[in-house]
Amino acid sequence: MVFAAQCRYLTPFPSVSDIYPCRPPFSLPPRRLLLRLSHRRHHLLSSSLLRLRRATATPQESGVGSVAEAFDSFKHLLLPITDRNPYLSDGTRQAVATTAALAKKYGADITVVVIDEKAKDSFPEHETQMSSIRWHLSEGGYQEFKLLERLGGGSKPTAIIGEVADDLNLDLVILSMEAIHSKHVDANLLAEFIPCPVILLPL
Repeated sequence: MVFAAQCRYLTPFPSVSDIYPCRPPFSLPPRRLLLRLSHRRHHLLSSSLLRLRRATATPQESGVGSVAEAFDSFKHLLLPITDRNPYLSDGTRQAVATTAALAKKYGADITVVVIDEKAKDSFPEHETQMSSIRWHLSEGGYQEFKLLERLGGGSKPTAIIGEVADDLNLDLVILSMEAIHSKHVDANLLAEFIPCPVILLPL
């Protein structure tokens, strides 16, 4: 679309009157006149194409810059934990390590939200799981982070993730595909409920 719009401003091939508006040099031999006209047309076309390339290059460079700026703007990351393994599953450990690495690289804050449809009282090893989360994040270089618990109430984990991300104006959500495979998180609802980018880590 940009190319089509810009083509309207290309300078058309000039006629003899465009090049010599006052008095066409009919006294020139035909061969020299043809060469001069061809050279003039080539110069005008080359200049027009150069202006077109400069005009169309600007949006592309701007688009690349905006993508880079988006990565630099990841200043608050959300790590949802939906499994109830007191020592964390392999997928959750991977998500914790990835979140810590990204936060360290971009200087971002981390919010952890532990989600379960069942109440805390029904999980006797809850505190063991909290200690595991703290330990794995500290291994990644993060001792300070925000910890939220959304236990009980019967709300769907995907909806809770979206609600927390929206309330805290978070920039990025990191999830393991394990949460999808275990049916804790509905992949079809991610785009509907989560208002920011989501990274899904393969197992």
